[in-house]
This record gives sequence, C-alpha cells and structure tokens, in this order.
Amino acid sequence: MDRRTNRENRKRSSNTQNNNRDSNSRVQRNMEQSTTSNSRSARGAVRRQNTPFYQKNSFIISMIIAAIVIIVVGLIIWRVNVSKNTAPKSNNIEKVQSSKKTTPKKKAKKSTKQAAQKATDETKDKAADKKADSKTNSVNNAGTYNKLSYDTDWFTFKISNDVKLVKDANGDAALLVKYNYTNKTQTPEIPQQVQANSIILKQDDKQLDPTSATGDYADLVNASNTQQVQTGKNFDGALLVKVNNTDSDVNMYFRNIKTNDLMDTMQPFKLK
Repeated sequence: MDRRTNRENRKRSSNTQNNNRDSNSRVQRNMEQSTTSNSRSARGAVRRQNTPFYQKNSFIISMIIAAIVIIVVGLIIWRVNVSKNTAPKSNNIEKVQSSKKTTPKKKAKKSTKQAAQKATDETKDKAADKKADSKTNSVNNAGTYNKLSYDTDWFTFKISNDVKLVKDANGDAALLVKYNYTNKTQTPEIPQQVQANSIILKQDDKQLDPTSATGDYADLVNASNTQQVQTGKNFDGALLVKVNNTDSDVNMYFRNIKTNDLMDTMQPFKLK
C-alpha cells in the first residue's frame, strides 16, 4: 500500500511539474508574442511617422477627391458654355429713355387709293423711233437674192465673180469677196457696217470673223470699212473673213431686213 501510494504521489508530483512547465512555457510564449506584436506596432508607427506626406493614405485620398471635384466642375462649366453658344443670340441693345418729353403722335388718316396715272416718257427720241418704225413698216422688198444680186429697199449688193483665197495681215488664210454696193436710204452709209448686219459667212456651220487685209487688197478693204456712200451712189468694195481651213466650202447667207431672219437662199463658195 505504501509503495503504491508513493508511486501515485510521485506521478502526481511529476504531472504537476509538467503542468507547471507547460504553463510557464505558454506564459513565456504569450509574453514573446506580445513583445513581438508590440515591437511590430512600434516599428509600424515609426515607419508611418517617417513616411513622406505624399505617400500617406490621407494625402492620396484627398488628392483623388480633389481631382474628382475638379473634373466635375470642369464638366459643369463646359456644359454651361456649350449651352450659351448654342442658345439663340439676342441683340443686347439697351433701350435709352429720352429726356425730352414726347408728345403723342396723331394717327395718320388713311389715304384713299387713287387710280394710277401713266407718265409720259420723253427720254426717247420719238422722231427717230417713228422714222425707224415707218421705215420698217414701209418696206416692200425685205430681201431677195438671185444671180449674185442681194436686193432690198435699203441697198443692193452685187457679188463679184472675183472671189479669192488670200493671206490676211497675220499670214492666215482668208477669203476675199468683192462686191458693188448701192445706197438706197436717205442717209450716208458705210458699206462694211451694212454688210456686217445683213450678210453672214459660215464654214462648217461656224460663223467666220472679219480680219485685217494686207498687200494689194488692204486699201480696198479699209475703204469699205471707213468710207461713207451717199444716197443713190455706188461703191466698189470687198469683205475679208478668216477661214478655219482651206478645204471646206464657205456659204454666204442674207438677212430679211424687216424680220432680221436669215433668208432661205444662200451663196456657196468652193475653196478647193
């Protein structure tokens, strides 16, 4: 009995010692852990104290908030400017009140509508108009052409057989047509002006333009362009037109002096 009791007492004492050692070790570990955590928190506090201000969370958060505010304000200002630009503009004119006393205007009486009176036009030369009208209305022969003779109440052109292909003052090919002109009007006339208004020459359906003469025919063409022919007088003249080519025929057309239209008859000239 005593031995068993001693053994049990020894076991209890050993268990108690073991428990004491375990509790001591746990206490020591807890102390070490608390010391470690304290040291860590102390180091973190030191780090936070030594961290630059621009790396601190509070500064970063405040900068983000400020950037968001700036962006929002910028968007608001932009939208306001856009709405101002797109809004219809009004005339910003201030009304200034006059210091003078104004008297109320009397209402104007409604005017009675009168019949329009036609004004007499005295700007035109009535005598010349009446003369021209009477001259046109009194035309019996407005234009006939037969056997190289173009005859009207105002003039007569007798086309000569002497038709030549010559060179003009520029050295280009030109057609020379001689004629005899008779003035039947009551005023002096220049043959070239009468001819230009009444006779047209065409080649390949294109109207030919007059050109300047040179050499033996210069005096004749120039006289036709400048000399006046008196009433009832004759004049030997010539016309000169530049041709586009020396192969195609040239056709001479005549006008009706009353209607100014081209007559049906025409005179062809063969160049080749």
